[in-house]
Amino acid sequence: MATTTVLANPQITIDSVDYTDQCTSATLTERYESLESTAFGGTARVYTSGLGNHEFTCTLMLAYGTSEVEENLNGIVGTAVNVVVLATTGSIGVGNPQYTITGAYLESITPVNASLGELQTVDLTFTGGTIARATS
Repeated sequence: MATTTVLANPQITIDSVDYTDQCTSATLTERYESLESTAFGGTARVYTSGLGNHEFTCTLMLAYGTSEVEENLNGIVGTAVNVVVLATTGSIGVGNPQYTITGAYLESITPVNASLGELQTVDLTFTGGTIARATS
């Protein structure tokens, strides 16, 4: 029977910094390029897994100052870092797996994203790296 988990309070760590209290959305996509391996005589296309091309996106509330979001992100843009994501802030387990992307690349940031009367946020996209799932 299928079950659904509502991500009401995921735990997000980027480059060893916990952003759980500043994150408003998070999406982790585990993706592998498909390579065609169809041989002569085949009656349908056949594919096999190629290189991993994983992606983690999130939206953080912007904050400025020492050790705040903007300063931390400015230090990692253009580099590869580790990203750790859990469905909830509870203990790691089968019902709350931990996903770690090692070497996720952050291409760009938008350090100023202002609109009158709205809280500033920054949308981040990390690509690449290797992914591991842990349940203990």
